[in-house]
Amino acid sequence: MDASTDTPTSTPDFDPFHQSFTILFPDGTPFNFTVDDINAYTQYGIRITINFSSQIGACLMVLVVLLMLTKQEKRRSPIFILNALALALGVIRNVLLCMYFTGPWYHPYAVFALDYSRVPQTQYGISITSSTLTLLVLILVEISLILQIRVMCVTATSVLRFWIAVLSITMAMIAIGFRFAYTVLNAIAIRAVESFTKYEWLGSATNITATISICVFSAIFTARLGLAIRQRKRLGLHQFGPMQILFVMGCQTMVIPACFSLLQYIANESEVPYFSAQVLTVVSIFLPLSSLWASASLGDNSKASNGPDAHRTLLKDDTSHGTGGSAGGKASLTTDTTASRASTLPPSKARKADDDLEAGDGGLLAHTSSNLAKEKH
Repeated sequence: MDASTDTPTSTPDFDPFHQSFTILFPDGTPFNFTVDDINAYTQYGIRITINFSSQIGACLMVLVVLLMLTKQEKRRSPIFILNALALALGVIRNVLLCMYFTGPWYHPYAVFALDYSRVPQTQYGISITSSTLTLLVLILVEISLILQIRVMCVTATSVLRFWIAVLSITMAMIAIGFRFAYTVLNAIAIRAVESFTKYEWLGSATNITATISICVFSAIFTARLGLAIRQRKRLGLHQFGPMQILFVMGCQTMVIPACFSLLQYIANESEVPYFSAQVLTVVSIFLPLSSLWASASLGDNSKASNGPDAHRTLLKDDTSHGTGGSAGGKASLTTDTTASRASTLPPSKARKADDDLEAGDGGLLAHTSSNLAKEKH
């Protein structure tokens, strides 16, 4: 028998990598899907879970660092509480989002046949909770930014503080309002197992308003610090301290999330699914990092002020302000160079230098206006 007759012949028009399969609907009606559909289904699940998993690791790592490095007296500040909650909720939120792709919602038959009859009620709750946590994280981030701007502008005129407060609160309410509407409609669609494609415009508007609000907050924050640094430079204060650190981190908080928001409209959704989810995570990570960096700089300055070459005035001020609290940290902010420069300046310029130092430290360390007023005397 000729061996050639045992070799299967291939059809020229047949491509096994694009062949189709036939499965049945619950009522027995057949329908087809292809190998390409299976590949797209698998790749989408892998890519989106990588996206969420990276956010879990980033938020968890920064949260652990924040809890370990923040001093005990600083853990009661509103900024610390807001930042820690935003990171903790970010971890939970992304874990729940990953659970969608490991549960019955993402079963192959449920996806291709659109049959979700075997999805338990607990899975509905998980999906709705993950969407709700996104709203909560946005609220925490917006409140954190409002508080930072409020403290940062404590030395500004009352009229300027009022209009900055109006602008910041208005932008925050608009962003939260769009996200709230999106969350409610998304929860309704999940319960009814309906497509959410008709509300794509709302999802886009939600991302846009959140991005604009973050950029506006960070622009105000960075502009205030930039003016303070410029004034310090005119006075001959060139030390790289907490104020410069907050300026750098403020720029990052403004630019990087904005870049991520723009990339979601440039990147292919199938290649990088749900890219917009990175925006809130990036902001939640940068806010506590800036306070940690500034606090570390304060600690270094405190050690320097206690050295053998320290200015005697600094030691006296540090003793009069007390130890451990925010006032003590403020005294350590004034280094030898700052004290010697300020002592030779006219009273008005020396006062302005103190204001700039207080504003720089106050942004992410949650000093109240009353504490700032006490430190000036």
